[in-house]
Amino acid sequence: MAQLVTDRRTRLLPLLLALAIAGCPAAAAAADGGEPGRGVEIQADIAEGLPIGLVYVHLLESTEAPDNDDALKNEIANAFGVRPGGTFRMLPAEVGLNQVRQLATVNAAELRLYRMVSGGQVALALLVKPATVAAPAPGRAKGMLETRRLADFPTLYEDDRSKLVFILNGGVGAFSDGEPWFGGYGDAFNAGNPTAEDPAGAGTTTWAEAYLEPGLAGISQLGDYPLYAYGELSYLVSGSAGQDIYNSGSRGYGDFEKLYAGLLWNLPGDGNVVDFTFGRQVYQLRDGFLLSKIPVSTSIGERAALYLGPRLTSDRTALLQARIAGFSADAFLIEPSEIDEIASDTRLAGLNLQYQFADAEAAFTYFYVPESKSSFRAPDGSRLPREGLRTYNPSLSLKKLFGVEGAWFKTEYAWQDHEDFDMSADAAYVWLGYRMSETRWQPAVSYRWSTFSGDDPDTQSFERFDPLFSGGLGNFLPGIVFSKVYKNANLTTNRATLSVKPRPDLELILDYFHHRADDLNNLGGIGPLQTLASRDIGQELTFSAYHYIGRHLFLQGIASVGMPGAAIDQALGGNTENWYTLQLALYMFF
Repeated sequence: MAQLVTDRRTRLLPLLLALAIAGCPAAAAAADGGEPGRGVEIQADIAEGLPIGLVYVHLLESTEAPDNDDALKNEIANAFGVRPGGTFRMLPAEVGLNQVRQLATVNAAELRLYRMVSGGQVALALLVKPATVAAPAPGRAKGMLETRRLADFPTLYEDDRSKLVFILNGGVGAFSDGEPWFGGYGDAFNAGNPTAEDPAGAGTTTWAEAYLEPGLAGISQLGDYPLYAYGELSYLVSGSAGQDIYNSGSRGYGDFEKLYAGLLWNLPGDGNVVDFTFGRQVYQLRDGFLLSKIPVSTSIGERAALYLGPRLTSDRTALLQARIAGFSADAFLIEPSEIDEIASDTRLAGLNLQYQFADAEAAFTYFYVPESKSSFRAPDGSRLPREGLRTYNPSLSLKKLFGVEGAWFKTEYAWQDHEDFDMSADAAYVWLGYRMSETRWQPAVSYRWSTFSGDDPDTQSFERFDPLFSGGLGNFLPGIVFSKVYKNANLTTNRATLSVKPRPDLELILDYFHHRADDLNNLGGIGPLQTLASRDIGQELTFSAYHYIGRHLFLQGIASVGMPGAAIDQALGGNTENWYTLQLALYMFF
């Protein structure tokens, strides 16, 4: 049986790649490459740290000559300099936008950001009005420090070489969970968790959360060279009142959130850059399959604002990025932001290499854990060190599956071994979908199958997959409810999604998850789920509403129900209840 399982996994990668390559275009990247309508418009702070999946130039007026339109689009794209495959940061994007505005062929330009269909990447749309006559020379400096006008908020100072802005982010939310921990089994799931001082019991619990994050961000050109220094500094204060699923009472916490500096060098050639940043910052790879910007930090315990989840930065991240002629490379060293009581002192190092086609992206990532106090539990009772873990991760993404507009496909595979003991674990997903962009409400459907291997106690090799920092709401979080009791290890999930856009700034999403365990041995799981009596973990149905209110407000509503399967029901004595959650949150970004 063990040999059959190994054979199945060995055949998995060629199967995924064969399906993907069948629809892979070989064209070079174009200036437009798509349309803004691929997703819902979002604010810059939500997009911060996400990978760029698309850069699109849209002319608000034609030059009346198709060849001239194409030439102008290319000129604008080259001046902007930001390319697909990079990491979105608003400050460098602002520099590129300013360069576009200074073109003699441009009268006005605006940058808009869109959440791409599968949710893990951001699309950038440059909306440009061509100049009918030569554009005027750049005007004088502007901003509150220069004009003394409150109307210029949050820009403090801006000229053709630099920009300084005030950051003011925040959020408030009301939350209610019915029968948390599947009927009040919070003590069982949180035994040994020092951050859960008072887990919620049976019945319904309701509480409120809020946070405020003021700060400064700036970028400036150094001398006459295409070299820019930039950085951000912000301080985040958060608070909760009432009984959440882990703690009760009123509590608050404050600490630095963003605290990083960077150097960006525009190399000769269109869109060629080298970018180095260090400090507390946001970073995500692709859709967050193994590295999401959400789980590198936490809002559990004393940090408060658990469900708002405002903290997204690691403690320290060193990130070197280079983009040259469609190729890109990211080298990173990440120290997650952990709570002292449960700190694992883990460091994650890695190298991501990728190539951007017109409608496809191919990548390979290597992850290594050079330091960690965490360990894996083996069936014989021994502890295996996490330090020394290695992960090999190829991926492929198609924006037009088989050349069909609106059809997309993504797949990734990951294999893990260890430098000190026999380990062979793997994970993979296949995710495909279709959005009818020309139809009213732009309905979209998608299906994703994902699997993270468990450990077979009858083999010598350790096979439980370590999900690293997998997660992200709408991406690889295994459900709003189930993520509290089960992580992406020893888990196979079928997920189906239906979404509509009644308005350009409103998206309604219905998600269905079906979870099964890969193996009955679940050592390393949460609470009572160490050994399973059934592979049936459960199902979850989630309705989400995302309303992007202008440039500064984002309203999020979520209703979800988690239905425990036989594995959870039997682990808790056969008397479980469905877990319901209602969430309403308003976020502010300046």
